[in-house]
Amino acid sequence: MSLRLRLALMTAALFALGMVALYLAARSYALVAADRSYDRLLAGSALSIAETISVSRGQVSVDIPYAALDMLSAAPDDRVFYSVTRPDGRVITGYQDIPGLSPAPGPRARMNAAGPSFFDAQYRGENVRFAVLGRQIASAGGPGWVWVQVGQTRLARESLQQELVLRAVAPIILMTVLALALVWFGISGALRPLRQIGHELERREPRDLRPLTAPVPSEIAPMIRSMNGFMHRLQGNIDRLQTFIADAAHQMRTPLAALLAQAQVGRDGNAEELRDTLERIERNASRLTRLVNQLLSDAAVQYRANSGRSERFDLLETLQGIVRGAVPQVGDSDLRLKSSIQAAPFTGDPVLIGEAVKNLIDNALRHGPGADGEVLIRLDAIDAGYLLAVEDRGPGISDALKPEVFARFARGPSGATGAGLGLSIAKEAIECHGGSIALLDRPGGGLRVEMQLPAVWT
Repeated sequence: MSLRLRLALMTAALFALGMVALYLAARSYALVAADRSYDRLLAGSALSIAETISVSRGQVSVDIPYAALDMLSAAPDDRVFYSVTRPDGRVITGYQDIPGLSPAPGPRARMNAAGPSFFDAQYRGENVRFAVLGRQIASAGGPGWVWVQVGQTRLARESLQQELVLRAVAPIILMTVLALALVWFGISGALRPLRQIGHELERREPRDLRPLTAPVPSEIAPMIRSMNGFMHRLQGNIDRLQTFIADAAHQMRTPLAALLAQAQVGRDGNAEELRDTLERIERNASRLTRLVNQLLSDAAVQYRANSGRSERFDLLETLQGIVRGAVPQVGDSDLRLKSSIQAAPFTGDPVLIGEAVKNLIDNALRHGPGADGEVLIRLDAIDAGYLLAVEDRGPGISDALKPEVFARFARGPSGATGAGLGLSIAKEAIECHGGSIALLDRPGGGLRVEMQLPAVWT
């Protein structure tokens, strides 16, 4: 179901409920108004008859005036019934079987002897509205009440009620129809910015991820901001992917060309030259393998950094596993892990932290070993987090080059054979955890890569 139709149906349902409520209110008011109008006529007719009641020689007599019944002729389709009853319950004149007067006036008539009382009853198969009026007389038997009762069928009342309801409801229906039409076109106008945005997106090229700038209502603005943010992130991912592909192609082209050239030389050389060529092929293959591994590590770090994965783990146990995994490539170096704490609960991505530390260890083993070949990993607790450091005894990095070596494919002065991705990978992995990384001079010589991590990744 379209949004416009859904809003229109909800609005129509609201209007329908309102119409029903207004109809019931108008019907109730019309019933009261119609009864009030015709009750005045009934009361006037009963009062005219009551004024002609007289007592002569102990006998009650009444002379029904023509005007008493003529005033009810405003409803020509209605029938009129009347009766005048003596104090003893006998009917002086009129209908004998009117409800409430056999053998004595009904209880509703006794409710008000000074003024008329009204009630509805079924009489001779019709709904009849009765007015009852009492007059006290003095007779030989003492004072008593003479009751005048006038009834009229409800046809004129119901006709007036229907007319009043129709006159009240007809404008409501008309206004409701007009309001629904305005709502329908108003919704169409309100949704026009969405159609404009859809048309703008349809006209764009697949690679066009520029932000949407079309003016929209304030209710749609959050959606547009979300779409622009999504397209910005998507553009960033595409740019990183293109950069990764370009860098990978550039970095792999040289060792592959060298491998091909060396293979061709080895094919035509003698046994001694072949051995030398195979050694060079092995070095280039090792370099290419490390390059591919670091490119894959860089891609994995970028992907996981954008995905925002997080879990609870022990940072110390993760570091211990990394050190055990790095032992086969240590060689003559001394790789050790020192920690002043027994456990380091941490919330973050263990894969990202692992990639950062693995690349720093690889850099330290490859470029850092000095005379003692020591590589030391330290983990200590600090305020609201941890201090993680990887230290070596290599030549270090000059202060002028320290800000530059964090760039992708940037190499230090002693790392001409490296891929230039280790520090870049570590920096991105640490910073996406809300931490910081810095290059410091190690006391006694060497490089100290210092990382501060908050205990909780926010």
